[in-house]
Amino acid sequence: MLGCPPPARHEPLLRRPTPGDERGDVLMSWLVKISVVLGVVGIALFDAISVGSTVATVTDQGNYAARQASEVWLQDKNLQAAYDAAVAAADQENPANRVATKDFRVDEDGTVHLTVSRTAKTIVIRRIGPIEKWAHVSRTAEGRSVG
Repeated sequence: MLGCPPPARHEPLLRRPTPGDERGDVLMSWLVKISVVLGVVGIALFDAISVGSTVATVTDQGNYAARQASEVWLQDKNLQAAYDAAVAAADQENPANRVATKDFRVDEDGTVHLTVSRTAKTIVIRRIGPIEKWAHVSRTAEGRSVG
């Protein structure tokens, strides 16, 4: 029996991967996870920057509108004309700006106080009910004409 093969052993067949046999599933799953995280972070960052820049521009545009209203007030002493000038100036800067009537007032020295508001252009914040108020920016402003 020297020429006979040894008896067959019943071992489970294990498939061993060959160097060119890997499909890259682990790498693809990590790339998908990283892409999703970067996408979510990117959208959140965009919305935050949009709200922040809206705050800055609404403040500046409110101050400009108040100075324009003050200039009209010093010429005419007409409250409605001053308010109309503020609305026109705010609208000229950005048509989405709104000037509140209840907060509009003029001091004796001609300083105009007003509130300008606008909704920031965001991707997600303005579409989610509980946090949509974060996209609405409202700032008080004041200005006095020097001329």
